[in-house]
Formats: sequence, C-alpha cells, structure tokens
Amino acid sequence: MLPLQQAREVRDSVIEYIKATFRFKEKDVSDAFYRFIEDKQEGLFKGPYISLKTPFISATAEESADVPLDIVPNFAPYKHQLQAFKQLTMKDGHQPEPTLLTTGTGSGKTECFLYPILDYCYHCNQFEHQPGVKVIIMYPMNALASDQAKRLAETIWGDERLRGKVTAGLFVGEGVKVKDYPRNMGPDHIIENRDAILDTVPDILLTNFKMLDYGLMRQRFMSLWRGNIDTDAKALRFIVLDELHTYDGAQGTDVANLLRRLKLKLSLPKHSLCPIGTSATIGNGADSKVRLCEYATNVFGETFSEEHVIEEHRIPVDEYVEPTTVGLPDGRLLKDCTFGNTDTVASYLKRLCKIWLKKSDATPIEAGVILRRMGIVGDLLHALEDGVHTLEELQNRLEDNTDFRRLRQQYSDKTCLTAIENLLALIAYAKRPMENGKLIPTLYLQVQLWQRELSGILRYVQKEPEFTWRSSIKNDEDRVALPMYFCRDCGASGWLSRRLATDDRYCSDVKTINTSFMNRDKEVVLLNIESKRHEAVEEYISEGSLNVTHYIKVKDLTEASSSD
Repeated sequence: MLPLQQAREVRDSVIEYIKATFRFKEKDVSDAFYRFIEDKQEGLFKGPYISLKTPFISATAEESADVPLDIVPNFAPYKHQLQAFKQLTMKDGHQPEPTLLTTGTGSGKTECFLYPILDYCYHCNQFEHQPGVKVIIMYPMNALASDQAKRLAETIWGDERLRGKVTAGLFVGEGVKVKDYPRNMGPDHIIENRDAILDTVPDILLTNFKMLDYGLMRQRFMSLWRGNIDTDAKALRFIVLDELHTYDGAQGTDVANLLRRLKLKLSLPKHSLCPIGTSATIGNGADSKVRLCEYATNVFGETFSEEHVIEEHRIPVDEYVEPTTVGLPDGRLLKDCTFGNTDTVASYLKRLCKIWLKKSDATPIEAGVILRRMGIVGDLLHALEDGVHTLEELQNRLEDNTDFRRLRQQYSDKTCLTAIENLLALIAYAKRPMENGKLIPTLYLQVQLWQRELSGILRYVQKEPEFTWRSSIKNDEDRVALPMYFCRDCGASGWLSRRLATDDRYCSDVKTINTSFMNRDKEVVLLNIESKRHEAVEEYISEGSLNVTHYIKVKDLTEASSSD
C-alpha cells in the first residue's frame, strides 16, 4: 500500500466527481470555481500531511512474564499496554483504576482494556457465576463497533477458557432479522440478534449512545438488566468510551447524563464502576493532561488524575536508526522513480528497491533492515518529531542532511520531492518480524488528507465571479459574500438570500439564509446577474414562487433603480 499515492487518488477522484456534478453554464464562473477549490493553499484540500514515528517500546521478557492477569495476550505487550494491565487488573484484590489511553494509532489501545475485562468476566463466570452485564463498551459509530466485535470474537474463541463461557453482544440498533444476525458466539462474530441478546444477557455489551439510552428507557429492553437489577451483587464494573474526544459540546453533556442515569438505574455505588476512555490525541500545551482529566471527570462522573493517563513510549530515533554508508541514489536515477500512469504498486516498489536498496527483489524485512542504516531516514524522523508536515515543509527541514542538501543544490526541488516520496513508499513497504512471526511496520507512517466542506463555500456579490470560505470572511470585510446556488438541470448559478416583507434589504447573514433554505421558507430568493438571467426550472416552481426583476446594490444588498 502506498498511502501518499492513495491520498492523491482520493483527492483526484473527489475533484472529478465535483466536476461531473457542477457543470456551470457560465464559463467564467466555472473557471473561477475550479481555480478556487483546486488552489494548493486555500482550496478544498489541505495536505497531504505526513506523520512518521518509531515503533513502541515493548515490555521486557521479565515484565511480560509478570502480567497481573490470568487471561493474557499471546504476544509480548508494549510498555503502555502493561501499564494499562496493572491499572485495570482485579487480581489479588486490586481495585481497577480510572484509565485514559492516549497512545497513537496502531498502538493496541483496544488490547489495553480488552484483556483486563476478559479476565474479569472469566473470573466472574468461573468462580462466582455472577449474572448480568459486566462490561459496556460504547462506540461513536456502528462501523467501529462492528470492527471491534470481530476482534473480540476471535480473542474469545481462541482461548478455551473463554470459549463457551464468556459472551459478548452487539447492541447497535440492528440485529432484528434472525437469519442475518447470529444468535450465538462464533470464531469471527459475537451475538448480534437483538432477541438473543435480551434473552441471554451477554457479559460484554458493545453499543452506542442512542441504543444504550433506549436500553435504559424502553420497557421492552428491561430484560437486558435483569442480572444487574435483581441481584445485590453489582456485576457491571467497567464502562469504556472509545474515541472519547468525539463526545464534546452538547453530545458530551448528553453522554455524561446518560452515564449518570445508568448508575442510578442499576443502583451502582460511587466508584464501583471503573471508567476507561481511549483517544489518539492528548492535546497541546503544558496543562493538556490536566484539561483532559477534567474533561473525562465531567463526562464519566468519576475522578481522574494525571497518573491515570497512559501515554505512548517509543524507541528513541537515534537508538532505532543506526546510519552506515547507505546514502541517497544519484539524482539522475531519480527521474525514473516517479509513479507512472502504467505503474502498479508492485512494479513501482520493485524499481525503488533496485535504485534505492540495490536489490530489486528485496523483501519487506530486508527493506526494513536497509532503511534503518540510512541517515536520511533518521533525519526524516527527527524532522517529524514535532508533528505533521507537508512534503514541501519536509524538504526544508532536511537541509541539514548533507546528501539531501547536495541533491537539492545539483537538481531541482521536484527531484528532492521525488526522493522524499520514494522514501515514504519504501517505509510503507518495509516490515519487521515479531516473536510470533507476525510482520509489523518497521516505522509507523500516516498520511492525512484534509478536506473542507463544500457547504462552506461563499460567492462574492459582484460581476466578476469570485469565491471564498465562510471561515475566511472578516468582520471588516467591505464586500458581501452569500451562499451560492447551482441548478443541475440548466447549469445556472448565483446567490442565495432571504427577504421578509418587512425588510428594507436582502439578508446577508449566512447562517440565517442557510436555515431558511433548509426549512424551505418562501422568503428565500435566488439572485443572479441580469445579463445572465435564467428562467426557473418548471418542476421546482411552487405556488408561492415569483420570477421578478430587482436591482440590488452590491455593497449592502438594498434595492436600487435600474439607473443605479
């Protein structure tokens, strides 16, 4: 997989889709619109942005042998995973502690809480035969829940101590049809049929905000909690919010209230429910941990402190990359290292391996070994230590590398950008083996492409077509910019506005106009230039529609006479 190439293909595909959708009748409008959205600095897309990091530090063999769980992973855990196991274990009378997991993508955040909760469920069912839901994991999207459900099923099925004894259910609003949703656990699925979930009451409940809300309020779902309400033992011990940072604003308040209603419904004593939150970001600033803990405390209703935050531990760059004599290829060879129209991923990588690694059939493991000997790879990692950067920014940050500086002096900036792209492609290809034989990335590469919303585009009210972003409008702007309209039938375009019978001018407030348009208010008007007047499409004309000519002053949208 070539993430940088994929980002470009996504961008190109979106642009082509927009061009097929917005076929403006006026050429000058079309040219101005596509110049605007394709602008590299202020257009529809930002990036691609590059992130590159070294692997996570693994626990030592001695540490791995002392994991405080009976249900343990079959791999050596990372240092942050071991820290999570110690915080969340209930072995030897330890009380699980509130936990915030802020490690990066690919760090195994799910495993951080997965094994402690499975260990708890195993002990409950093996020794105490305790009924009821024991763990709730809440996801912001059903797709995330479904993906994690498969991983949970595989883990349970792969351990004979858990298979047939610990159950999990996917309670996300679907699961009504018996033939489409499993009623039992399997090697790659958990219980998905809603009736089966209500009948059996799984140990682990994967759900979302809305379904958990329904589960607490609707009478037909009350059987879900019979093992929690009808007994003195409080089986529910863990509540997990995946992607905690998504629960902000009004939704965060709703989730906070939902969790408090859950505790009241099940009569859970204070501090008996252990909260776990996952987030790929911790924020910026010296007080970022404090603010994160305050936020989590408000959402969960349980106290978090800084020692509850688990951060990632990565191998230092200078320990992981040990430069030797492996340098950059000659600049003349790099002209053959661009991704061509006839290239496949395999043909492109084969060419890069030949020119950069001197071995066209280099395996991913061999590529990883060679890359770790290249000084430019270490410099690339150092250049990205403080966050994400574009290719152009990376080019400037690599000036301290002697080979790269020489390459930039002797050849064009385009050649230097090709060199960086080649390195990123090889890094994406390179792998290193784990003890269990599984291959994992030599370095953790991410490519981000940011896209703005088309709804944020405004068009200036003037004769020459010009567009801007809603977020770019300044308070002292001396021009009026309004939402644009476009007719897919005839290609006509212009501005959206609103005018009440009591108004002395057309509305220029974007929020008011958009709200009126979505509400289909009769006061909404379509404005266009007189010389390019378009008749309304007949099927869209309602009884209240009018087609009239008015002249408007572009400075303040007041009416003017034709002579003005």
